[in-house]
Amino acid sequence: MSVPYDIFIGEFLEKITEYDFIQFDEEDRTAKVDGYMKRAFSAFRRNCKYDFFTTGDDENRVFDVEIADEDLAEIADIVSEGMVVQWLKPYLNKQDILENVMTTSDFKEYSPAELLRRIGSAHKQALKDYKQMIREYSFNHGDLSDLHI
Repeated sequence: MSVPYDIFIGEFLEKITEYDFIQFDEEDRTAKVDGYMKRAFSAFRRNCKYDFFTTGDDENRVFDVEIADEDLAEIADIVSEGMVVQWLKPYLNKQDILENVMTTSDFKEYSPAELLRRIGSAHKQALKDYKQMIREYSFNHGDLSDLHI
């Protein structure tokens, strides 16, 4: 049994609202979202008991890995959270927001500075949630016999 990329992509798209994806054609949009997924797997690969990192088939858009359904749901949730982190990262350094922040003297609730602060806060929270999900997965599925205690 193979696991389609679309499982992770679908979970990710349920967590965000992104109107900028409309401007991309389907091929560019797919490449962008696949990049988020691969970077999220890269951060999770040391803790995940399944090998999603080397089993990906980009042509058929599947992972050649046997995985139980209950594990797949948990892993899809973790990876999609990592994809949210990757999706938010470029907003932190968006040039027009940074330019507005640097020239804005008032820090009103609706100012670009406040927007950047909130994006930064959202990114920090998403990253914190992602790392916590990886820790919980590792704790729940880890093998303590490998530890030299």
